[in-house]
Amino acid sequence: MVAARTIAGIVVLLAVLLQISAGAQAQTVFAEITGPPAIAPGRVATYNVSISGGPSGSVDYSLEYYLTGSDLTGGSPTQSAPGKTSGNRTFFTVNVTAPQRDQTVTLVVKVAARAGGRTENGSAELPIAVVTPVVLSAVLRNASPTAAVNVTVRFYVDGVLVGTTVVPRIAGNGQATASFSWLPTDLAPGNHLVRVEADIDRNGIVDPARGEVVTSDFFVREGAPLSPGWTIAIAVGGFIPAFLIAVALRRRRRA
Repeated sequence: MVAARTIAGIVVLLAVLLQISAGAQAQTVFAEITGPPAIAPGRVATYNVSISGGPSGSVDYSLEYYLTGSDLTGGSPTQSAPGKTSGNRTFFTVNVTAPQRDQTVTLVVKVAARAGGRTENGSAELPIAVVTPVVLSAVLRNASPTAAVNVTVRFYVDGVLVGTTVVPRIAGNGQATASFSWLPTDLAPGNHLVRVEADIDRNGIVDPARGEVVTSDFFVREGAPLSPGWTIAIAVGGFIPAFLIAVALRRRRRA
């Protein structure tokens, strides 16, 4: 009787040890999604999915991905029609189309890792803001007879750099428009300050002595959602000292 109990105890112990060993060998599949935190309505954006963990050896990965949200009209893929991709690599790119209404949606990615007859699963989620863009626009006026080329224009909102663009050429005694489409993900109702910097030599420093200019203006965000095509336009003048100095230097060198 004692021997029977001893044998039964050994069997149970072996079973427990086998379960512990199997649990120690099991690995969790991890996925990480990176990409734009915001998309304009109806626009397509690309996101990267990195996979780690899971079974060892030669692994085949299958991905299923889709958006969730309050109103997915115009958006894709959806849970009822998910996107799918597969391969034996651990890095994938997936494309999504933002829905038509401003909101926060979630990109869900489900991963199945298969190797040696076993499958392990994992998933990841990423919130994405769908936001109507605001076009920041600056009219650059050149009062000098000398053309300006490759002028860097920086746009700030409430002291934070939100975008940079380059104007290829501003003709002498002419003007050009610099524009940047900004996605205001956390723009609260009320007054906001827009600052525009025109950097001629592209060194990151605005020097008025060289004709580089800074100007600013306020705009008001109402409580209602932004209407499509909302544009904030600011006039920027300047460039006279820098171009006159450049012309004077060229004349001196020729002399």
